[in-house]
Amino acid sequence: MRRKGWQLGEEKLLIENYKTKTISELIEMFAKLDRPRNKDSINAKIKRLKAEGRIEGGKTKETITRSLKQR
Repeated sequence: MRRKGWQLGEEKLLIENYKTKTISELIEMFAKLDRPRNKDSINAKIKRLKAEGRIEGGKTKETITRSLKQR
Protein backbone atom coordinates (compact mmCIF):
# COMPACT_ATOMS: atom_id res chain seq x y z
CA MET A 1 0.00 0.00 0.00
CA ARG A 2 1.26 3.44 -0.91
CA ARG A 3 2.02 5.79 1.94
CA LYS A 4 0.27 9.17 1.86
CA GLY A 5 2.26 12.08 3.18
CA TRP A 6 0.68 14.70 5.41
CA GLN A 7 0.01 18.07 3.80
CA LEU A 8 0.64 21.23 5.80
CA GLY A 9 -3.07 22.00 5.91
CA GLU A 10 -3.77 18.56 7.36
CA GLU A 11 -1.11 19.01 10.02
CA LYS A 12 -2.54 22.39 10.93
CA LEU A 13 -6.04 20.92 11.17
CA LEU A 14 -4.78 18.11 13.40
CA ILE A 15 -2.91 20.54 15.67
CA GLU A 16 -5.96 22.81 15.95
CA ASN A 17 -8.39 19.98 16.72
CA TYR A 18 -6.24 17.58 18.76
CA LYS A 19 -7.36 18.74 22.21
CA THR A 20 -11.10 18.85 21.49
CA LYS A 21 -11.69 15.89 19.17
CA THR A 22 -11.40 12.17 19.81
CA ILE A 23 -9.42 9.94 17.45
CA SER A 24 -12.73 8.64 16.02
CA GLU A 25 -13.87 12.21 15.39
CA LEU A 26 -10.55 13.05 13.73
CA ILE A 27 -10.90 10.00 11.46
CA GLU A 28 -14.36 11.21 10.41
CA MET A 29 -13.12 14.76 9.90
CA PHE A 30 -10.32 13.66 7.55
CA ALA A 31 -12.69 11.32 5.69
CA LYS A 32 -15.05 14.24 5.00
CA LEU A 33 -12.09 16.13 3.52
CA ASP A 34 -11.48 13.17 1.18
CA ARG A 35 -8.13 12.55 2.90
CA PRO A 36 -8.93 9.38 4.86
CA ARG A 37 -6.58 8.56 7.73
CA ASN A 38 -6.68 5.55 9.99
CA LYS A 39 -6.22 5.44 13.75
CA ASP A 40 -2.58 4.35 13.55
CA SER A 41 -1.68 7.10 11.09
CA ILE A 42 -3.29 9.80 13.22
CA ASN A 43 -1.74 8.54 16.44
CA ALA A 44 1.72 8.33 14.84
CA LYS A 45 1.41 11.88 13.50
CA ILE A 46 0.29 13.16 16.91
CA LYS A 47 3.32 11.48 18.49
CA ARG A 48 5.68 13.09 15.95
CA LEU A 49 4.08 16.53 16.38
CA LYS A 50 4.41 16.25 20.17
CA ALA A 51 8.07 15.27 19.83
CA GLU A 52 8.62 18.35 17.64
CA GLY A 53 6.87 20.53 20.23
CA ARG A 54 4.09 21.46 17.80
CA ILE A 55 1.41 19.89 20.03
CA GLU A 56 1.61 20.58 23.73
CA GLY A 57 -0.52 19.30 26.56
CA GLY A 58 -3.27 16.76 26.38
CA LYS A 59 -6.91 16.40 25.52
CA THR A 60 -9.64 18.19 27.45
CA LYS A 61 -11.60 16.29 30.11
CA GLU A 62 -14.71 16.44 27.92
CA THR A 63 -12.82 14.91 24.99
CA ILE A 64 -11.48 12.10 27.18
CA THR A 65 -15.00 11.36 28.44
CA ARG A 66 -16.35 11.23 24.86
CA SER A 67 -13.48 8.99 23.84
CA LEU A 68 -14.25 6.51 26.60
CA LYS A 69 -17.92 6.41 25.57
CA GLN A 70 -16.96 5.78 21.93
CA ARG A 71 -14.99 2.63 22.74
